[in-house]
Amino acid sequence: MQTIDRLSELESSFAIPHDRNVLLVSGEDARTFLHGQITVDVTHLENGQVRRTGHCDPKGKSWSVNLITPADDALLITGHAVGVEASHAQFKKFGVFSKITLEDATTAFAAYFIQGAEAESAVASVFGELPDTPMSAINTQAGLCIRLDLPDGGLLVLCKTDHLENLKQALSDQGITLYPPAVFEALQIQAGLPEISQPEHIGQFVPQMMNLQALNGIDFKKGCYMGQEVVARTRYLGRNKRAAYVFRVDQAISGIEHMQLEKQLGEHWRGGGTILKAATIGQESWILAVLSNDTTAEDTFRLNENPDAQLIQCDLPYRLEE
Repeated sequence: MQTIDRLSELESSFAIPHDRNVLLVSGEDARTFLHGQITVDVTHLENGQVRRTGHCDPKGKSWSVNLITPADDALLITGHAVGVEASHAQFKKFGVFSKITLEDATTAFAAYFIQGAEAESAVASVFGELPDTPMSAINTQAGLCIRLDLPDGGLLVLCKTDHLENLKQALSDQGITLYPPAVFEALQIQAGLPEISQPEHIGQFVPQMMNLQALNGIDFKKGCYMGQEVVARTRYLGRNKRAAYVFRVDQAISGIEHMQLEKQLGEHWRGGGTILKAATIGQESWILAVLSNDTTAEDTFRLNENPDAQLIQCDLPYRLEE
């Protein structure tokens, strides 16, 4: 597995094996149950369609941010282990009176992030076809393949374990470089894609604080769901005062995800935000932080435990809109 110092050093085609939890929700009431739990319209979710979605507590604070898509006779939810496990526990509580089956299918799949024409060709040789448009999926005997909405594209491949050796061989035959999981995390942060990846962040953020509305992850006109009143008031009454922003640090910093951001106010520094996600690769660290949503490129931030590190604010690849 090859290491790099910066994302700018990535080859044109590559693959990244990484961990993703997978939860399957099936049964007669699966769609109506999830429709009443998460922030997007599940009843009209079409085969091959993928959505980002939030799952909130009754106060509108997020247990998780995941992807959801139909898969065979189930709805497949995938994301970071911390968030998916938190949602799974809540689904168990609220699903006892619904005709649903919850299955943790994490061990049935191996997850890869794939980018570049040669790497995609290797995947196609195993899966038979590939999804064409961002946030679409194909489901074959080899597993599930999702074309993501990152600025430079890419596939999230959930390969069934009994086809994994075929995928590994296809990638090897094409000479595809493998990078460690931290590179995938850094790419997600660079793209401004949020997740609940730290236990202490469960139940801390309304979805809009993590930019989910800008990622087509909230349907404001759907019916009631957990936390819907708070999410709606946050939008229509203008009560959201926070948003997620991306920073790069041109040095490796360990433990950065547990630090806090401080903002410069005149000659003083004050608490400035919470680090939602962080990743370090070689000589570069990436941060996705929840800050005041009136933050501008002129504002200066620092890490409370490493104040000399220079934080470079990066543009989000999407517009922040309520």
